[in-house]
Amino acid sequence: MIRPPVFVGIVGWKNSGKTTLVERLIPLLADRGLKVMTVKHTHHDLGPLNGSTDGERHARAGALKTIVIAPDAWEISGCRQVGPPPGLVELSPHVASADVVIVEGFKSAPIPKIELRRRVTKMQTPLAPDDGRIVALAADHPTNAGDLPLFALDDAAGVAGFIAALAS
Repeated sequence: MIRPPVFVGIVGWKNSGKTTLVERLIPLLADRGLKVMTVKHTHHDLGPLNGSTDGERHARAGALKTIVIAPDAWEISGCRQVGPPPGLVELSPHVASADVVIVEGFKSAPIPKIELRRRVTKMQTPLAPDDGRIVALAADHPTNAGDLPLFALDDAAGVAGFIAALAS
C-alpha cells in the first residue's frame, strides 16, 4: 500500500519568512530521501513567470512539483490550469507521488502547521493560541511557545528534521 503524502503548513503573517524557509527546507528534506512538492496560496492574481515568483523559487530549490493557488486561477509547475482553483483536498491526485507536501499559506487549513514569528512583521498576533493544528513554532526572537517545539527561524535543519519525523 502506498502511503499518502504528509501535508505540513508553513504559516505566518506577511513578511514572516515563509517562502525563504520553504526554499531552505526543500533541499534539506530531499537530502533525507524525501520527495517534496509544494503548494503556495496567494491572495494576488497569478502573474507572468519572471524568475522570482514564489512557485519558481520553490522549483529552483528542488520541489518536484509546485502548485500555486490564487483567488481565481491556479497553476502546476508554472502551467496555468483550467477551471477554478481547487481546495487542498482536491489536490491529492496531483501530489500523490510526494512524501511531503509543504503548504505555504493556507493559515486555516486542517493540516499540521508550523507558525513563523518574525519581529519585523507588521502583524504580531500569535496564531497558535487559536489554532490547535499548529504543531511547532519558528521565531527570530524569544517567544512563548507554550508546550510546542520552538525553533530559531534560521534553523532550517532543525525544522526539516521535525518535518521528516512527521513524514516517517
